[in-house]
Amino acid sequence: MFNWIKSILTDVTGVDPAATAGTQPRAVGAQSEAYRKQGNLFLADGNLYEAEASYRQSIAADPNSVNARINLGFVLLKQNRLEDAKLALERAVSVDPQIADGHYLLATLSQQRNRQAEAIGNFDRALAINPEFAEAHHGLGVTFRVLGRLDEALRCFDKALSIRPGFSPSRFNKSLVLLLRGDFAGGLELFESRLDVCEERQILDWMAYLSDHPEKPLWQGQDLQGRRLLVWTEQGAGDCMMMMRYVPRLAEKSVGKILVLSDPSLTRLIQTLPVACEVTSQVGDRLWESFDFHCSIMSLPFLFGTRLDTIPNVVPYLHVADDLRKKWSERLAGSKGLRVGLVWAGNRGYGRDFVRSVSLRQLSPLFDVPGATFISLQKGVVADELEDTHRSMLNWMDECEDFMDTAALIANLSLVISVDTSVAHLTGALGVPVWLLNRFESEWRWLRDGERSPWYPTMRIFRQTVSNDWDSVVKRIADELARLSRSGTTTG
Repeated sequence: MFNWIKSILTDVTGVDPAATAGTQPRAVGAQSEAYRKQGNLFLADGNLYEAEASYRQSIAADPNSVNARINLGFVLLKQNRLEDAKLALERAVSVDPQIADGHYLLATLSQQRNRQAEAIGNFDRALAINPEFAEAHHGLGVTFRVLGRLDEALRCFDKALSIRPGFSPSRFNKSLVLLLRGDFAGGLELFESRLDVCEERQILDWMAYLSDHPEKPLWQGQDLQGRRLLVWTEQGAGDCMMMMRYVPRLAEKSVGKILVLSDPSLTRLIQTLPVACEVTSQVGDRLWESFDFHCSIMSLPFLFGTRLDTIPNVVPYLHVADDLRKKWSERLAGSKGLRVGLVWAGNRGYGRDFVRSVSLRQLSPLFDVPGATFISLQKGVVADELEDTHRSMLNWMDECEDFMDTAALIANLSLVISVDTSVAHLTGALGVPVWLLNRFESEWRWLRDGERSPWYPTMRIFRQTVSNDWDSVVKRIADELARLSRSGTTTG
């Protein structure tokens, strides 16, 4: 909820939160107020359990304490206890229908439940009470972006920015809309604000570490003649693989040495890039002495001035060692027809994974296509669905310890069918045909329309035409897979 939480916490120093969020102060009993401020202190320390207990004590002391119910609803939202949060917030707005914060938080709850029409109604109510509520304009913009109403989304983000210039969440989300439309000139510059809204603890610690050492400056395109550059990874593994295409281009800048700070699961892949490149996953004194400039791997498209028609998209740009490729070639030697890899779910830690992932059962029509051998490329707990469906599928993912192992397996396949996850990026980077199941709202990198990706020439995109409708997408893929099987070709 971005800066909204600050309006809850300001009264720790004696200022009522209504002063920043546009609600009217209410007189409450001294005991209730004391419990509420105690809860705010716990919330500021990240102790949600004790904060909840204190807010409940505040409500017990004064059942009409609207601010205590608002704060309780916020804490319950943070714990993803959506039904409990809904009850607390609905009680707050029933006591005081003119409390903008209550309608705003009910709107964010609706967003988490993917009830976008409901969210719009709640944001509208918050804004009718307080037209200068920047977070509500922003939230409404996010809802319009998810619904594909991009003009309306941009207007909302611009309104939020007019109220609060430099508001990073709106700058970042505006960048997603511009990039989704293919406007890289405007989008990539605003995309640099993503780090201002980052909540990943590891990245936050790393950026704090860098800010304490100004003698190690951020690379912003200046001359690198003979200098040492540290490229550090962020976002997910798929994002990093997508941007690895830029690392060899740093040779154009006459860089003396490239060092990459990366998750260990990507180390062997990065080492295949055709540049003198050292890879590490350790932050320490040795790393600190090994570079002169640094930049994020996700900033490279901006630093190279990328436009939609200048994306470096020659594939493959990631490669597999011959011995690893041979291992899986021998293992798959007995399989007949098309060798089709499947990935049906992403990382559940991603907040909107529920709209990008499917269940294995939803892919059932694919298994009715004759002439195909299916190979699981699925990692994580959802891989257990293999046992529940009793489908015939080869599964060696327990032997794949990093992305290089997975790449070697993919290199021996005819086709990969995947939801929007790291394996789709890996397959495209290897130059292997990949069919992407893309959700209605889409990710910026897949643009809004079209079957082809400007990033991966061997990718074909199968888009939802209606939100949450995977059945028609799977049917189209099954029909195309049957056509491919009949043709006897091995390309998508």
